[in-house]
Amino acid sequence: MKYFFLFVICLLGGAWFYQWAEHKSSYLLIVVGDTSIEMSVWFALGCLAAVVIVCWLFYRLFVGGLRGVGTQINRVLIGSERRAQRQTSSGLLSFIEGDWRPALRRLNRSAANAQAPVLNYLAAARSAYELGDQQQANELLAKAEKADPDAGLAVALAQARIQLLAKKYESCAATLERARKLSPKHPVVLDILRQVYVQLNDWEALEKILPQLRKQSTLSDEELDQLTELLYRKLIQKAGNADMPLEAVHTAWQKTPRALKSKPGLLLEYVDILEREGEASEAETLLRKALQSDWDNQLVLRYGLLKNADASRQLLKAEGWLKERPGNSSLMLTLGRLSMRNKLWGKARDYFDSSLKIQGSPEACAEMARLLAHMGEHELSTEYYQKGLLMTAETLPELPMPHH
Repeated sequence: MKYFFLFVICLLGGAWFYQWAEHKSSYLLIVVGDTSIEMSVWFALGCLAAVVIVCWLFYRLFVGGLRGVGTQINRVLIGSERRAQRQTSSGLLSFIEGDWRPALRRLNRSAANAQAPVLNYLAAARSAYELGDQQQANELLAKAEKADPDAGLAVALAQARIQLLAKKYESCAATLERARKLSPKHPVVLDILRQVYVQLNDWEALEKILPQLRKQSTLSDEELDQLTELLYRKLIQKAGNADMPLEAVHTAWQKTPRALKSKPGLLLEYVDILEREGEASEAETLLRKALQSDWDNQLVLRYGLLKNADASRQLLKAEGWLKERPGNSSLMLTLGRLSMRNKLWGKARDYFDSSLKIQGSPEACAEMARLLAHMGEHELSTEYYQKGLLMTAETLPELPMPHH
């Protein structure tokens, strides 16, 4: 109804305007060069209106045509993106399942039209490596970096993982150093660096990143403690090489955290080097102080094996520990050995016998057997050797034996 009333009003208005214009005289002259055109003003206005309407119609047809073409193009592109999305999803599923060949094919084909092509290229690169095509893996990593320059860290990590799997540790370390410039505290970068430095035996480099590992690493406290102990043990061992001066060993020990210096394994490494370098007196002092603060059977046994130390002084110190630990078999064994060093054969025999009565061990049996053999008691010596041998063997099954 609205459009009908509008049409009626326009019709009436047009009739009224026609009647009005018919009684109003008008004249329009257009001269262009030698050409002149005469017409009424109303006719000129009508022609102008007709031209405007025709131009408007052409404009609408042109814009509508462009929109139609654009719609069809968008449909084609959207359909391509959807196909790429499906291919990407399928490729990622194959990648997660470890089905590398279809993963590589689907991810590589759909990368150009994917929403995040860098993900396609990174996963495809790993798939190519798993299939043994290192060259294609490198090419795909280069495409990933080109597809998204801001994804440099992700590309470097993907490349580092591939290099780590390929045991190209030097190249992996160089890649990770580049990644550290992008993100110095990234936990994954630090963790892969840790693995690389351990494989390269680059303990000095590992020591430099150890503080950051403690702050940023995903390792548990127990794993970090084990890593720290391994690190300083290796540093001490490296410093103890024949080509290194003794000062290097002292420096490595001084750098060792205080909490680790009381660890038996680490302390024994240092003691072995000191003894080898002719510093048995310093080794004895270290062991004695360690035993006074925190008793350990490994350390007390090592105390009895020190060479070139003051054996009489050692024996006096060790006998002082008997007041607090009269039933310690390891201490008794050590006292027996120190008595042997002081040529106190009877006392040594008593200490070995006490050690065996408290808790028999192959070492105590062997020491007693050796002493008895040199004292001329060969039959008894043989019995102790047999006891020690049985202790070293696993539990034997019950089997019939020959009668003699």
